[in-house]
Amino acid sequence: MDIKELIAAIPMTDTERAKSFYEKTLGFELETLSKPLNMYWVKKQTSKFLLYKREETTKAEHTVISFTVGNIKKTVQALEGKGVKFYEDAGTKIFNLDGSLSAWFQDTEGNNLEISQRAVN
Repeated sequence: MDIKELIAAIPMTDTERAKSFYEKTLGFELETLSKPLNMYWVKKQTSKFLLYKREETTKAEHTVISFTVGNIKKTVQALEGKGVKFYEDAGTKIFNLDGSLSAWFQDTEGNNLEISQRAVN
C-alpha cells in the first residue's frame, strides 16, 4: 500500500455550531470541500482533517484525533479561557503517559479530542 496522505474524518450534526468551535475556539481555518454535503477541510499550518455532516449522532467512545502542541499547560489554560472543559480525574487534567503529556476534551458534537505535548518524529 502506497499511502500519500492520512486524513481523519470527524462527524458533526450541527454545522454552524461545529464550524464555530473549530474556527473560534480551536483556531483552525475552514475551507468548504462540498457545500451540498456539508464537508469542510479543517486546517492549521501543515495539518488538516475532514469535518462532515451526519444527520444522526455518532459518538465514538475513543479519541478521534490528537493534536500535538508545543506547551500543553498554556494550551489547556487558553482553551479553558474559551470555555473548553477537560476530562479530569482526581484533580488532574494533564496526564503523563511515559513522558508524553496528554489532555482530553470534547468538541461541540461529543467527539473526544486530545492535545499532547510530545516530540514529533
